[in-house]
Amino acid sequence: MINIRKLAAVDMAWLGAKVIVTEYALGIILPLVLGLLSIRSALFRTAFVGWEALLGFWLVAIALNYIPLFIYAVILARVGTAKEEGQLELARAKRYGIQQVIILVPLMVVIVALTQEGRRRQKAN
Repeated sequence: MINIRKLAAVDMAWLGAKVIVTEYALGIILPLVLGLLSIRSALFRTAFVGWEALLGFWLVAIALNYIPLFIYAVILARVGTAKEEGQLELARAKRYGIQQVIILVPLMVVIVALTQEGRRRQKAN
């Protein structure tokens, strides 16, 4: 399974911290706004469970997927270890590029990140 922190580190090592932090911030804001607008549009229809509602909920879930990535990117940028952590994984960047598709699966990144953080904290104790 993909490591969410390493995914952020690989992106930052490849494209730079400012670009990735901006990309992840926009990855939260744009789908969230579009999703809420779509849900709002669906509310004014007689049949709420239409394509607009489904699209809206999917877009909101995509926005939520970017939150852990954004948090890791900010942490890595502040600590200054993005290059170090990302460089080690650049050899496997193709794998990370393919696995980034999980961002499109509703709440998958959130679930994986929470699971990985829980395991990391258990090891630390």
